[in-house]
Amino acid sequence: MSRRSLSLLLAFLAVMVGKLQGRSLTVPGDASLPPPPVILISVDTLRADHLSCYGYRGRPTSNIDALAEGGTLFSGVSSPVPLTLPSHVSLLTSTYPFSHGVEDNGQQLGPQAETLAAALSAHGYHTAAFVGSFILDRRFGLNKGFDFYDSPFDLHQHEAMDPSDIKRLGEEVEHAAEQWLEKNSRKPFFLFLHLYDLHTPYNLPAAAQTRFKGSGYQAELAYVDDVLGRFWAFLRQQGIWDKSLVILTSDHGEGLGDHGESNHGYFVYQSTLWVPLLMHWPAMTTPFGRCVEDPVSLLDVAPTILQFLGEPRPSRFQGRSLLSLLKSKPSGATEDVYSESLYGHNHFGVSALRSLRVGRYKYIEAPNPEFYDLIQDPAEMHNLFSHQKSLALTYRERLHALRSRFGEAQRQGGTAVSPEVAARLASLGYAALSRPHTGQPEEGPDPKDRLADFERYNRAIALSASGQLLESNQILRQLVSNNPELVDLRIILALNMQKEGRYAEAVDELKEGLKQDPQCLLAHFDLAVSYVSLQRLDDAAKEAQAALALAPFYTRAEELLGTVRVQQKDYGRARSTFQHLLTIDPANYVAHYNLGVLAAMDGKWQEAERHLGSALATAPQSAEAHNTLGSIYFQRADLDRAGKEFVGAIHLQPQFTWAHYNLGTVFRQEGKTKAAAQEFRQALASDPSFHLASDALNDLEHRQR
Repeated sequence: MSRRSLSLLLAFLAVMVGKLQGRSLTVPGDASLPPPPVILISVDTLRADHLSCYGYRGRPTSNIDALAEGGTLFSGVSSPVPLTLPSHVSLLTSTYPFSHGVEDNGQQLGPQAETLAAALSAHGYHTAAFVGSFILDRRFGLNKGFDFYDSPFDLHQHEAMDPSDIKRLGEEVEHAAEQWLEKNSRKPFFLFLHLYDLHTPYNLPAAAQTRFKGSGYQAELAYVDDVLGRFWAFLRQQGIWDKSLVILTSDHGEGLGDHGESNHGYFVYQSTLWVPLLMHWPAMTTPFGRCVEDPVSLLDVAPTILQFLGEPRPSRFQGRSLLSLLKSKPSGATEDVYSESLYGHNHFGVSALRSLRVGRYKYIEAPNPEFYDLIQDPAEMHNLFSHQKSLALTYRERLHALRSRFGEAQRQGGTAVSPEVAARLASLGYAALSRPHTGQPEEGPDPKDRLADFERYNRAIALSASGQLLESNQILRQLVSNNPELVDLRIILALNMQKEGRYAEAVDELKEGLKQDPQCLLAHFDLAVSYVSLQRLDDAAKEAQAALALAPFYTRAEELLGTVRVQQKDYGRARSTFQHLLTIDPANYVAHYNLGVLAAMDGKWQEAERHLGSALATAPQSAEAHNTLGSIYFQRADLDRAGKEFVGAIHLQPQFTWAHYNLGTVFRQEGKTKAAAQEFRQALASDPSFHLASDALNDLEHRQR
C-alpha cells in the first residue's frame, strides 16, 4: 500500500472512530480545540405536535425549526413523567422518577444525586442555569453542580398565588442568560435555559398580546418562538452559535382537551408525554442524520451530551447515549421507554399510572389496562388490550422488570417519613403515622373513572384564582361530599375560606383533612396561617413546625414560624429561625426584613441597614422595607437618606400612614414646618385614628401660635 493510500485510510478510520465516540470534529482528539459550549433549553409544557418542524399546520415556529435545519430531529421522545420538577430531575440526572425519588412537584432531590451539571463542572465547564418557574427553584435541589443558578423568586410578593403559578417572562430569563454569557462565554460553559410561558396561567403582557394573537397556548408558543429567535441572534452575534451544541426539548406536553384532560399530570397519554428533541451540532462536527425515529426517553439526553464531548458518564445514570442512533435510517432498536404519573394518586385518590413503550406499541398499567399501536393509532383512541392481551402482558412483564432493575436499591430520595421525622411529628401531637399517607400507588379507582370530578376540581381552582369564590365553593362542597377522603379538596376549600376571612371554618376544614392524612404538608401550613389570623400563636407555631418536620426546605413554613415567634416576643428563637432560613434561601425577603428589624431593636444599626438593603434587593417594590430602612436612617440622624426612603415608600403605597408620619417627622427635624404639617394631615387622611399624627399636628399648630 502506498504512503498516500495509507494516509487516506488512516484519515478515514480517524473520522469513523470520531463518529463512534460522538466527537467527529475536523481534527478528532486534537487537544488544541477547546471543548464546545453546551446550551440545553427546556421549553416547559411544549407538545411536539405543535411545532411546524414536527408537521404542525398551524402558526409556524420558524425559530425553533431552525435547530432542525442542519441538525437532528428526534421524532419519538417521551417524558418519563408529565410534571415539571420530576421530569427535569430525570432530564438532568438521567434517572427514573421512582429511582431518584422526586415523583411530584414540591419534593426535594436527595444530596447523593449525580447531575449533568456536576459532571461537566468536574471536567472544567462553567455551569449556569436560568429558570422561569418557582417549581425549579434552587431549594428543590436541582441546582447541584451549577456555579450560578438564577431562580430569583420572592414568594413574599406572590402570597396569594399557588407557587406552581409563579413564573417570569421568557424574555426576562433569556436576558439574564445573555448577561451571564457576555461575561463567561470565553470559557467552556454549560448553560441551562428554562422557559415556562407555555404553562398556565397564560399571562402575556398586554403589549405582547397585541403581537401574538390566538388562543392562550398558541399565543404563548408564538411568544416563546420569538424569544428564542432573539436568543439565536445573540448567540450568532457573540460568535457562540457555530461552535456550540444547542439542544432544545421539553419536560412534558399539555392535554389541551385530548382524552378529556385540560392540563397535564393526570394521564400518561402521548398528548402529555410526547416532547420535541432537537440538536444543533457545532459547525466543525461531521454531519449526523437529520431525523431519528426510534422511541427514546429524556433520560437519554444527558448521556448523549457527555458521549459527544468524550466525557465519562456518572455511574448512577440510567439512560443511554443516542449517538448510535444517528443514522439516516431507523435502527429498529427495541429499547424500553418508561413513563409514570403518581399525580392523580397523590392528589385525587386514584391509582397511579405507569406506561412502557417498545417500538410501535405502548402499554399503560391501570386498573383497566390499555394497549395501543402508536403507528396506526397515534392519538390512542383504540384500546387493543383485550385483542392483543398476550402481547400486552409481555409489555407488563418488561415494565415490572425495568422497575425492579432500576428501583428501590438505587433510590436517592423519597417521600417516606423517616423515624426521626415521625418522632418529631409525634412530639407535636401527630402520632397516627404508621400508615402511608396516600396508600400504595396502585390503590384507588382507575383515573379514567374519576376524570369528570378531577376536571371539576381544576375548574374550582381556576374560579378561586379569579376571585369567584362562591362558584368555586359550590363545586368543592359537592366534590367533598362525594369524596370526603380527598384532602386536596378540603385545602382549596379552606383557602377560599381564608380569602373570605372565615378563619375558624378554615381551621375546622383543615383539621378534618389532617384526620385523613396527618402527613399533608399543605394542610399543616394552611392551618398555621389560619391560626395566625385567629391570634392562636402557639397553635400556629406547632403547625408550622409540623410542616417543617415533613419538608425542612419549605421556606414558607419557616417564614411563618419566625414571624410567629416575633409576635410572641421570642426574639432569640425568631432570630435563629430567620438565620437558618437564609442558609436555605440566601435572598429570602422575610428573613432579611425581620433580621433587620431585630437588629434595629438592639441598636445594631449597621447590621440592620445591611439586612434591609438585602431585603430591598430582593423586593425593591416593598413599601414596608423602604419605610423601615428610612426609620433606621432617622435613628442614625441621616435625615436626607431617611427622607428619600419615606418618599419611596409613599410612592409605592400612597396611603401608607406610617410613611407619611415618618416623613413628617423628618421635615419637622429639618425645620420645614409647613411640609411636616402636610404629611401629618396625609397620615390622618389615611387613618383618622392615628393619634401620633394628630398629636404631632397639634404640637406644630401650638408652636405656631
